[in-house]
Amino acid sequence: MSADLKPQDDVWKSADLVRTFLEGVRGGIPYATDQNQVMLRVIAGAGIPVRRFLDLGCGAGALAAAVLTRFPDAEAVLVDFSEPMLDAASASFPQPPHTLIQSDFGESSWTADVVNLAPFDVVVSGYAIHHQPDHRKQEVYQEIFDLLSPEGVFINIEHVAPASPWISNLNDELFIDSIHAHHQRIGTGKTREQVATEYVHRPDKQANILAPLDEQCQWLRETGFVDVDCYFKVFELAVFGGRKPAN
Repeated sequence: MSADLKPQDDVWKSADLVRTFLEGVRGGIPYATDQNQVMLRVIAGAGIPVRRFLDLGCGAGALAAAVLTRFPDAEAVLVDFSEPMLDAASASFPQPPHTLIQSDFGESSWTADVVNLAPFDVVVSGYAIHHQPDHRKQEVYQEIFDLLSPEGVFINIEHVAPASPWISNLNDELFIDSIHAHHQRIGTGKTREQVATEYVHRPDKQANILAPLDEQCQWLRETGFVDVDCYFKVFELAVFGGRKPAN
């Protein structure tokens, strides 16, 4: 799909797809625990109080839950355009003090739904921004920057464009092995071949618009973020971000 086209991410509004993902895929994402630990280390390393944070494209709230394990007194604001995802998140995040908002950050108007809660000390996002065309990714990074408090931290746990078809194949094999291991743990009885077939023909695949990691880090620098870096990477999986300057 061209990076200039609007992503076909409406598939994530399907309750069936959301259930399939949460039950059969989310627990099998490779190195998810490591990614979360790196995220928490970067946030803690900023040395700022985490009073309120935003989980953008929150899904069922896995990143928000991880942040709250380290910063239990923080207030979480979870934003997603998928009602089934927010329904799943609502079971884990009682209101108040946490806020769940249905809003589509594919449109710049989403900021109006959260601006009254800004500034945020931290913004995290997991496997969400890659659904946007490249020009929209850059706009989202600017919108996040504007919503952050001085010295605030942005962490993006994300799919990025592979450096070559060979790297892409390594990534696919890693995902299939990891998801198969997840199915073995939960006892579905699915074979690796079945998992591989479902992975290759997954209905959300066409919603992915992957951008190179280096380009995205450069976009963050151009936006004004400092200390921009990739903090963790395996094939197409990356944890990257930066900090908003104090002044």
